[in-house]
Amino acid sequence: MRRRELLASVAAATTAAGCNGLGESLTGEDVREAEPVTVETIDAPGSEAGRATVPEPGRVTFVEFFATTCGVCASQMSAVGEAHRQVPDGVQFLSVTSEPVGLSISTEAVASWWADHGGTWTVAADDGTALARRYGATSVPRAVVVAPDGTETWSHAGRTTAARIVDEIRAAGGGEYS
Repeated sequence: MRRRELLASVAAATTAAGCNGLGESLTGEDVREAEPVTVETIDAPGSEAGRATVPEPGRVTFVEFFATTCGVCASQMSAVGEAHRQVPDGVQFLSVTSEPVGLSISTEAVASWWADHGGTWTVAADDGTALARRYGATSVPRAVVVAPDGTETWSHAGRTTAARIVDEIRAAGGGEYS
């Protein structure tokens, strides 16, 4: 099996296990102290095609892991969108899919789903699932907040509220984002 097909299989299995499942890291290792991961950003509302380094050193980072096949993820978009409207531009704020973009789903399909569900911030694809492994995102939706020094300060699987996301971002920034 070719490497890309293997990675697609792992990503598909991760997505299939998602929508409220809980689990350990994909490798069984604690990979949260690893170097930042580069993801491919997608041309969609509020997002431009390119790359993003996650977490971005020196900034509070919020990442929401999602899948276009997850109904809970779709319903969570309004809370994430409300949180995005409440935090300042100084926060790195993005949503990431570990679906095998380019294999079982196209970039255009992700962008279309994004637009249909009101996304207005950066959206990216985690090709190879390195970011998902780093944050133990074996299910979706999963929200993660990272402090400017790279320390993960909060992680949550399943639904949450905009207020909780904003509170966790503020806490990670030492109150700077009040």
